[in-house]
Amino acid sequence: MATEPENLEDDLPYSQRESWKDIVPVPQNDGPHPLAVIKYPLGFEEVHNYFRAIQQRNETSQRALHLTADVIEHNSANYTAWYYRRRCLKDLGIDLEDERIFTDKWARDCPKNYQVWYHRRWLVSEMATRARSRTPGPEAEETIQQIAKSELDYHLECMRVNSDYKNYNGWSHRQFILQQFNLWHEELPFVEQLLEEDIRNNSAWNHRYTTVRHQSWPFTDSIRDRELNFAMQAIRKCANNECAWNYLSAFLGDGDGKVPWTSAPAVEMLCREVVEVATQEGTSCCFAIQALANIHEAKGEIQAALEQYEQLKELDRIRGKYWSWRAASLRGMQMPALFAFLLLQALLRRSICDRRRRQRKAPTASR
Repeated sequence: MATEPENLEDDLPYSQRESWKDIVPVPQNDGPHPLAVIKYPLGFEEVHNYFRAIQQRNETSQRALHLTADVIEHNSANYTAWYYRRRCLKDLGIDLEDERIFTDKWARDCPKNYQVWYHRRWLVSEMATRARSRTPGPEAEETIQQIAKSELDYHLECMRVNSDYKNYNGWSHRQFILQQFNLWHEELPFVEQLLEEDIRNNSAWNHRYTTVRHQSWPFTDSIRDRELNFAMQAIRKCANNECAWNYLSAFLGDGDGKVPWTSAPAVEMLCREVVEVATQEGTSCCFAIQALANIHEAKGEIQAALEQYEQLKELDRIRGKYWSWRAASLRGMQMPALFAFLLLQALLRRSICDRRRRQRKAPTASR
């Protein structure tokens, strides 16, 4: 592997290695009067001193590549070390499959490390470029598809090893692979499996919407109905699952790809069913009440919507001010209509009074 020690001197400090005698280490420059001098761990300072020296020489040799591995070992979030490592890999023409093995450890051990996932993204893209340059044609594309699919498997493995299915950097990497290599069409079964394992996995719900959007945009009525039914089935399994209710609102309401809340009577029936069951059990479901409020608003049933918001203020006190604002906004929408009604009444009263005055004056004028 490209990063394994090549001889026994690799176990020695850099200052004692014959192969590094030509390098003068460059210490960190904190200025003449540093505010706080950091006490680095043993070996950290020496490795970084040599790394600065290599950068000044603009050297992208095999030893520079090994040095970046040591820097990363001390601080895997060091962006410059990963960047310089990519330069070495490209200039040396190192086998990138070996490099992918090198990064396996870091993505598993440091799954929240953005630098690792970005490096993997570069690796897969570079491997695809090299495959096309070596053997352009169907054979290369088949190899590239295998590389991309193995990367998707690796992402799943990292999630399972760490029991973390909500890692933004990992999901971002997965979506990059799907987009870059046009693999969206095979993704839905994967998401359904994750949701089968954990119906509350909000990252999987988000990924499902992203997948459906890439597969079927603009949404047809059949696609929208399929997704609404999927969410409603999930709600029937777990009524207080906010993820599924949020998924409904991705297809209902205002905005691109959405239809009015009034266009899905099955959703309204489900909401009423959930509220009724919760009431019988002496509990509540804020999400169903919120959906009903949206439906009442869409129907123009302002008073009913206001009653739902009053309920939400009591049941969801953390967001009580938000529900008060929603209610106030709804009342504000009523004001122009109320003002017009009152103005019309005033004009009618004035018209009636004027007519009566004219009627009283009419006999006097005739005499």
